[in-house]
Amino acid sequence: MIDRIRHVGCLGGVAGMLLLAPNVLSAAEKYQVYLSAMPYLDANQPLMSGKGTATATLDGDTLSISGSFAGLSGPATNAHLSLSRGPGIPGTPFADLTLTGGTAGKVTGQTKLDPSQLVALRSNKLYIQIDSHTVSSGHLWGWLLEEHDIVGQDVPQKGPWFVPPFAVKTK
Repeated sequence: MIDRIRHVGCLGGVAGMLLLAPNVLSAAEKYQVYLSAMPYLDANQPLMSGKGTATATLDGDTLSISGSFAGLSGPATNAHLSLSRGPGIPGTPFADLTLTGGTAGKVTGQTKLDPSQLVALRSNKLYIQIDSHTVSSGHLWGWLLEEHDIVGQDVPQKGPWFVPPFAVKTK
């Protein structure tokens, strides 16, 4: 009789864990973006100004982005989500984002990611790029990185701190 009670108790525990599992598996992933001017050409450097921030939430295969920017040297004209080989490396746009404002404003968007884009997101290879009238090839850029603490300049941080791991494959 006691074995039967233990068996029923174990089954109840397993059933309870299975009921909770979908909630654990469906937890949204959070990412943050620091948008900054990217003077990758010397000719563009005098025109480069501005900064911004954004957050991204992955729920299933749907990525939702919301952010703001300010201080551009010319009005924003276009924004998109791009895929690169790694942080700081220019890539290829694959989803348009919505812009509101001019030299300051908001960037938003929502897109479904395919399996390879999900892998790229989780390995820090997706970034937001905002173009402007003065720098049409990318005024502000920012890579989607896992949510992490940001400390101020010259503030010591105890324990491990955030450094995005990445590897770039060569041909």
